[in-house]
Amino acid sequence: MFNSIFQKLLFTYAAIIIMVVILLAALLTFFFKVYFFEQKQAQLLAVGRQVEELVRDYNVKKKDRDDLLQAVNALGGVTDSRIYVLIDRKLAGVRSLDGRFQDSQEETWLLEDIKRIMDGETIIRKKEFSNQLNMYVVFVGMPIFINNAPNGVTLLFSPVDQVNKTLDKVYRIIWSTALASLALAALIVYILSRRLAKPIENIRKAAARIAEGIYHGDVEPVGNDEAAQLTRTFNYMQSRLIQVEEMRKDLIANVSHELRTPLTTVRGFIQGILDGVIGPAEQEKYLRRAYAETGRLNRLTNDLLQLARLQAGSVKLNRELVDAGEVIRETAEEMQLLAGQRNVSLCCENTGSAALWADRDKLKQISLNLIHNAVNYSRAGGEVRVRAWIEDGRLLFQVEDNGSGIPAEQLEHIFEKYHRVKNSGGGWEHGTGLGLSIVKQLVELHGGSIKVRSSVGCGTEIAVEIPCSAAD
Repeated sequence: MFNSIFQKLLFTYAAIIIMVVILLAALLTFFFKVYFFEQKQAQLLAVGRQVEELVRDYNVKKKDRDDLLQAVNALGGVTDSRIYVLIDRKLAGVRSLDGRFQDSQEETWLLEDIKRIMDGETIIRKKEFSNQLNMYVVFVGMPIFINNAPNGVTLLFSPVDQVNKTLDKVYRIIWSTALASLALAALIVYILSRRLAKPIENIRKAAARIAEGIYHGDVEPVGNDEAAQLTRTFNYMQSRLIQVEEMRKDLIANVSHELRTPLTTVRGFIQGILDGVIGPAEQEKYLRRAYAETGRLNRLTNDLLQLARLQAGSVKLNRELVDAGEVIRETAEEMQLLAGQRNVSLCCENTGSAALWADRDKLKQISLNLIHNAVNYSRAGGEVRVRAWIEDGRLLFQVEDNGSGIPAEQLEHIFEKYHRVKNSGGGWEHGTGLGLSIVKQLVELHGGSIKVRSSVGCGTEIAVEIPCSAAD
């Protein structure tokens, strides 16, 4: 029936408010009706007591009968009621004393009430039809006590129509107010329902666009309630999706670019061997080159996958208490063979015990990449120095070489993906261009930072700082 949250909210709020307003108006109508009838009865009782005083004065002081009639009629006029008095068990109509009310056989209920009143009982009827008056009346019957004994009755009749006229005015005020309240409430409910439903509708539209691959910016949150929090969460999700999508496109573009050259090389070597272009004497040489290219492909693929996982936030640290000094010394020892092949001196200085909470494998990868880069970029006869120590609750790890250095304009780009520094001969150094980017991601994952300082002809120093305590 209702196809949107806005319609559901609007209908629900409107139904609740309508029921509450109608119920409240009905209760007020009922209570006012009871109140007015009670007020009329109390008024008639008060007038009845005044009539009793007048009759006593009439009986004791032997006042003129016309004076009594005039006083009682005045009370009846003020209270909009008709008053009859029975004295000495004989019916006397104070409005008309001509015996007009003496034949009351049609008023059987009244005759029964008069007998009870003469016995000292006060009778009240909220609504009774009087044949004599030909209307519904509020009736009050009271005994008149003279010398402490019931010696007459006062009968008071007030038309219900008069009470109803007053009630009608009150009813109009109540229901007019109710209708005005409903109109105002309907407007407020509409605005509130639209306000509550709009963020969800905006999120729905944005989600539909994302499903179509269209990213149209963040949804604007309103306020700080659950809907606003949902909007912010949705925006965060969208930003992550955009990031993942960009990474996917970037990965595809770069993989296709980076893999094309080695694949073309391998394919060319194999094709040359198959076609007989490369003779048997040279086949081993070209097969070794092809094998080296496949190794480069393997490293590139692993680096790309690891970097993609790091940027996607799917890499988690397995923290334990690690001796960073021991890890760095082991790494340096493993790199001694490469350093010897390149005629580079590799030494660890001031690398003692350095305990911290870290992921041992990730820490080794950081040191391996940095030391490997330093050895690889050093010139023959160069020197690489490695230092690690604990200071102010942080691991300080430095790798320094005296190679050709990095030009100032390239320093800010060395941690970017696929960036490789030109060597002294003007060509690009070997490598995937992902190592330092991976190192930076791993260091920041540990809550640390990495800095580089270099000048052309004087070498390069890379400094890593990692807090010793677990940050996550």
